[in-house]
Amino acid sequence: MTEVTFYLSSKAGDGVRQALAWRIADKALKQGRQVYVHCQNEAHARQVDAQFWQSPATGFLPHALGGEGQAPVLLGFGDDPGHHHDVLINLTDQVPDFSSRFQRVAEMISGAETERQKGRERFRFYRDRGFPVTTHELG
Repeated sequence: MTEVTFYLSSKAGDGVRQALAWRIADKALKQGRQVYVHCQNEAHARQVDAQFWQSPATGFLPHALGGEGQAPVLLGFGDDPGHHHDVLINLTDQVPDFSSRFQRVAEMISGAETERQKGRERFRFYRDRGFPVTTHELG
């Protein structure tokens, strides 16, 4: 069954969720896993792509936008994550329909109250359907 982990940050503001996503993707990649980062739309995916190229300045995370090549970290949007089924990092405000086909789902939650509320809704969705759910406070 899919394991779901919520990563909570006390920080609010633009880019907090993307920074968390970079950290989780980097960790998963070091464990030999493949990662699909689910974005709201193409513009959001391009924004995340730009941030992944800049963060952190000392690191490199091999990634690609959906359809632009093979990489262990794929940024995408829409309904089809392709062949990925290992780790899903969700940067949207909804539970993706395809989330249960992944071994792990990582939900990024910033300190902004509106994001916290949407995160609580997603938490309830997973819990009510029997997914094992854990949370990690990242500060």
